[in-house]
Amino acid sequence: MTLLELNEIKKSSVYSKENAAWFLSKQDPRWELSNMAGGMTIYWPLERCETNRWGSSEHLYQATKYGTQVLCLPESAPNTNPCVRRRIQAQRSPRGAKMTQKCAVTAGLVRPDWDDPNNEVRIQAMLWVVELKLYWNPLTFGRVLQETGTQPIVEVSKKDAFWGCKVDAGGILAGVNALGKILERVRLRSAEIKAGKFSFPAGFILP
Repeated sequence: MTLLELNEIKKSSVYSKENAAWFLSKQDPRWELSNMAGGMTIYWPLERCETNRWGSSEHLYQATKYGTQVLCLPESAPNTNPCVRRRIQAQRSPRGAKMTQKCAVTAGLVRPDWDDPNNEVRIQAMLWVVELKLYWNPLTFGRVLQETGTQPIVEVSKKDAFWGCKVDAGGILAGVNALGKILERVRLRSAEIKAGKFSFPAGFILP
């Protein structure tokens, strides 16, 4: 992904709910588009085995922040696996995968290139993860993604205006909506992705 493409994704945008394919909670019919949606396993590397199993796109996305030697234990769970990445992988839910690595974020252990404005590994890694989500889940995630047609896709959030959009006082959705834009890119390339043609074949998992 070029710097120009990354900068396009990072531009602030506005949408109307009436004209967008938006999602916010488990009650929404497009909830499968969320990284917090469960039941959509990803295998990376691509061999289907327990060692390669990631419980959701959120699991794999959070894991790309850390190498296998990064150790950090949350105060609330001092007897768990100190390896942040393995602990993420072992979580039963997407929310658990997100929360268990918070101690490592606080400790400054996230890979140094994660949000470098000239590289934006976080955005490129998210694209890679969402492509894998489609590859492994074409009948669930893939179906909902195709049902959005040509509409802009928007993750509505009460807190996050980078990956999603917040609703302003007039009911307009405003924010960067980086995840929604990534979903649209994946939608355009869905046939290629289902055939295993990924934007980043080597992925972003650190050694």
